[in-house]
Amino acid sequence: MKTCPKLLFLFSMLAIVLLFSNCKSTVPAQAPAEKMEDAPADNSIFQAILEKRLEEAGPAPRAADPSSGFVTAGDEQQFSKVPVFYATDREPTGDKDPYKFYSGERSSAGLRFGRCLVTIPKIHEIGEIERPSWWSLEFGEDQEKHIILKEIDPLSEDGFFSQLNLEARLADKQEALVFIHGYNTSFDEAVLRAAQVAYDVSFKGIPILYSWPSTGSLLGYWADGDNNAWSVPHLEHFLEELAQQNCWDKIHIIAHSMGNRTLTKSLIALARKNPQKRLFGQIILAAPDVNAKEFVQDIAPLIRQTADNVTLYASSKDKALVASQQFNKVPRAGEGGKNLVVVETIETVDASSIDTDFLGHTYFANTWLLIHDIYQVINKGWIAEKRQLKDKQKNHKKYWAF
Repeated sequence: MKTCPKLLFLFSMLAIVLLFSNCKSTVPAQAPAEKMEDAPADNSIFQAILEKRLEEAGPAPRAADPSSGFVTAGDEQQFSKVPVFYATDREPTGDKDPYKFYSGERSSAGLRFGRCLVTIPKIHEIGEIERPSWWSLEFGEDQEKHIILKEIDPLSEDGFFSQLNLEARLADKQEALVFIHGYNTSFDEAVLRAAQVAYDVSFKGIPILYSWPSTGSLLGYWADGDNNAWSVPHLEHFLEELAQQNCWDKIHIIAHSMGNRTLTKSLIALARKNPQKRLFGQIILAAPDVNAKEFVQDIAPLIRQTADNVTLYASSKDKALVASQQFNKVPRAGEGGKNLVVVETIETVDASSIDTDFLGHTYFANTWLLIHDIYQVINKGWIAEKRQLKDKQKNHKKYWAF
């Protein structure tokens, strides 16, 4: 008797949900900064090792100064206000609640634009999205405790670029940081993540979210894949329009998991249109859910010419990739370990040795290492050789690890 592949996938997804729900903890007892053989149990020894690593790493990315850059202080500076511009091809729901404003359906009118306002509490920890938890008997949002999506202001395309140009010129740096989310992500979740990432890396330019119509469901992998492919020409158009604005010194991009499919296909199209022009600064591919063979042969050679540098963070522990592996039968470009993708023109960083879920829930100390590396890439433009990474070899090609 044949077993339905989709039924097997559903059972696999259920197992993953149960696994992650059991493993998730906001305050782990101990979190080693890096995997080490025979790690000492003595916490004082661990603390000394961590402090040594941080000292070697140089100045840490800190919570963004509320008085500078795109961040402004809230009441008595107990929280900061972070604006996030957005472009999306999601269909509006008609609900004015910011958390329900956009659906997971495809837009009936092409790209839609706007500006969101997010507040981040002073007590925020790097890498976290602090939200009310019924485990902690928190039944409402508190600006002094939680990251909150306060408002969404839809704009016309002309109004969007007009306001974007104005705020870009007023920012400390005339740079943009475009965030493209992965699968199983709602619009509101993507906005909060875009704000948190920009805040944690102390980005002094303008954060921008590109949100494609993910269903926001763990079981929506097939639908998300279809919607992701449908979104490619829209992202291509948006990035091209963004690059044509004369307010930028640099445009950086971070894409996560399935978001890398949309991004890489868009970059290939732009590379063919502008073969001699580098449109972007730093491009970060975080745990890309992309066919590894296609990435090496067809994608990497073209996307590298669109940017100053391209960094691929690989991880065998990323939740989105774990889910992808239950369905795809071929290695993904974001896998760490034995399937690690190493291409000469792209800097690969294997983060499998730290307990991290890219841009998601993770231990504080390990988040620091990852966020600090991204901080150095985005803000300083440092290549891997200048950062606090270990150089390694695979098939006589160099890659990097924490």
